[in-house]
Amino acid sequence: MLNFSTDPTLADKQMRAIIFYLTTFGHIDGEFDATERSFVKNYIEKLVGHRVKTGAGQLEERVQAELTAKYTAHFHEVFEGIDLQVKELFTEAVTHDENQDRFVHATLKLRCFEIFQGFDRASQDQLMATIDHLIMADGEAHPAEVKFRDELAHLLDADLTIDLGAPPLPHSTVVKPTAVLDSGKKTHPFFGQFEFHYSSDPEKIQRQLAADREVVQQAAEMMEKRGAQGEGSLRGKLSMDDLQGAAELYDGHIQVCPTQHGKRYELTVLGDLHGCYSCLKGAIIQSRFFERVAAFKADPVHQPEPKLVLLGDYIDRGIFSLNGVLRTVLQIYCKAPEHVVVLRGNHEYFVEYKGNVYGGVKPSEAIDTLKPHVPIEIFRDYIRLFEALPTAFIFDRTFFVHAGIPRDRLLKERYKDLSSLNDPDMRFQMMWSDPSSADVIPAELQEQSARFAFGR
Repeated sequence: MLNFSTDPTLADKQMRAIIFYLTTFGHIDGEFDATERSFVKNYIEKLVGHRVKTGAGQLEERVQAELTAKYTAHFHEVFEGIDLQVKELFTEAVTHDENQDRFVHATLKLRCFEIFQGFDRASQDQLMATIDHLIMADGEAHPAEVKFRDELAHLLDADLTIDLGAPPLPHSTVVKPTAVLDSGKKTHPFFGQFEFHYSSDPEKIQRQLAADREVVQQAAEMMEKRGAQGEGSLRGKLSMDDLQGAAELYDGHIQVCPTQHGKRYELTVLGDLHGCYSCLKGAIIQSRFFERVAAFKADPVHQPEPKLVLLGDYIDRGIFSLNGVLRTVLQIYCKAPEHVVVLRGNHEYFVEYKGNVYGGVKPSEAIDTLKPHVPIEIFRDYIRLFEALPTAFIFDRTFFVHAGIPRDRLLKERYKDLSSLNDPDMRFQMMWSDPSSADVIPAELQEQSARFAFGR
């Protein structure tokens, strides 16, 4: 039987991890049937019984039985929840040319790999043996299950090291306890200028689209000009130490704010708004962003400099994407560009092919709902805007980006200095990667999906 931690909290995490692991193998062949589900539930009961027996000391058998029944029921509910999580992976956004099943398999393989890192070698072997029994639970070893099992076993013995050539920098961040902010008021006059849905009236929607198109073009032009003016300014800069005391700068698609001695800053950071206009509006009002900008402009010596850092994914999923979140973000940016950072997310990705424009992720609700009503020229303006958006914002030693860092292999091959982050492949990968709890992710696992993981 598996060796669980003596720490109850860690043991609970291990139990949930095992359930996820078993559930994953149940779904790999495309059909998690009743026989396999029964196997998982029975195995959960055995694990619970083992934990109760080894951890309950001298409790009577009756009490042990009651505890086993209680916690078995609890973890059966956990199993149902995890089963739903795995199913939902099949609806996750992927790049326009990526196979959904391939993405899901790579994601599940990563999670299983992470689970294995939390156990000693003996427990890892026990987990593999358990999977062998699960694979045969329905009387047939499906080729997809066998392939997945063998690939996972291979990963456990893979060479995990790609030497990136630099030791980690000593740095610590202090996170204060959560505080509830009093907004003080429900709205701000700024928002009322842009709060309108697209009209069904043909003439009115054309006027609305013309207004949106104007701010899209204005923002794109401002971003292009900034990036071009500072092009090459990061060349030869190996770390933020090389930029001490420098003014804020832009180099292509990288925006950098070296903190200056004695100067205070106040950052409000929002990510993945996905058409939730009320989230954007509420956060800006609660953080008193407009008031803080006004206070700083009136007294820049004594007031902290406010910055609104937006991490991308303004569109899709919510009904106020192009005509709510993105519209308002661009209006704020055009009014106070020195105080607003508008980073690109993987959903800000339209592609033109044979005279048509498509969303770069699936599903792409924002473009799909508007496409029947507008000419292609409007979407070309959005393509220009998205291409102009910066990919990363470096504030002192904090790296703001929509997703994460590029693949280890690409960093090893192309990273020379901070200007290397303008490499098109690095920019693309920084919009799609995901953080992992594992220290290192095998290179071959990173390359199995556009949405790949990077280790600690």
